[in-house]
Amino acid sequence: MADRFYTPHSFEGPTVELDGPEAHHLMHVLRKAVGQDVLLFDGRGTEATAKIVSLAKKTVELRVLSKTQLPEEAHVPVILGTAVPKGDRIGWLVEKVTELGVDRLVPLETARSIVHPGAGKLEKMRQTVIAASKQSGRSRLLQVDPTLTWNEFIAREFPERTVLVADPAGAPIEGAIKPNALDSAIVLAIGPEGGFTDGEIASAVEAGARLISLGPRILRIETAAVAFSAVVAVGMHQ
Repeated sequence: MADRFYTPHSFEGPTVELDGPEAHHLMHVLRKAVGQDVLLFDGRGTEATAKIVSLAKKTVELRVLSKTQLPEEAHVPVILGTAVPKGDRIGWLVEKVTELGVDRLVPLETARSIVHPGAGKLEKMRQTVIAASKQSGRSRLLQVDPTLTWNEFIAREFPERTVLVADPAGAPIEGAIKPNALDSAIVLAIGPEGGFTDGEIASAVEAGARLISLGPRILRIETAAVAFSAVVAVGMHQ
């Protein structure tokens, strides 16, 4: 596969400019030269083959040679709401659920949450999405939403959707995932270290969620998120 670079710009004009981390990666990590061809993608399903025209200190100009609009994938979108683990473990979580095909990620603040991600951490998560998309060949970016409280998440994401909440007391995951074909999305929820409170579980069930067990062992946040996404998101994309 050709080296892939992300740009938020459209490919409507004859040229496109890379800047920021993507330009740095092209020039100083991969050491691409004028005249070489690369593959660009806009994160919205369009890819373009482009030739490097000029290299400046912080920008790269490319001439668009051809472009392709990839068809929409026929699947029920998967939304993952998850508490944020400590340290760099969130980066691994974001990388893996991007590879697995999750459509949207919503960081959650719950009663037992320890990490409360601000703008800087959210931006770092979005940069991880870009890197994982480049590596995996994904052309539509996973969307990382602003952080929501548990009650905000229930109010915004639960209505008229299949909602599955990870809980040790839930039903076995095998055979339990049967989304309604009319759903606009399937929603997965992962709690913090220590789990959701009884009150949070009660609120979710009252709003129509089903509780799903991910097995007999206690999983870290990122392990639970990836395991849940692997079973659900991969199945939704088939």
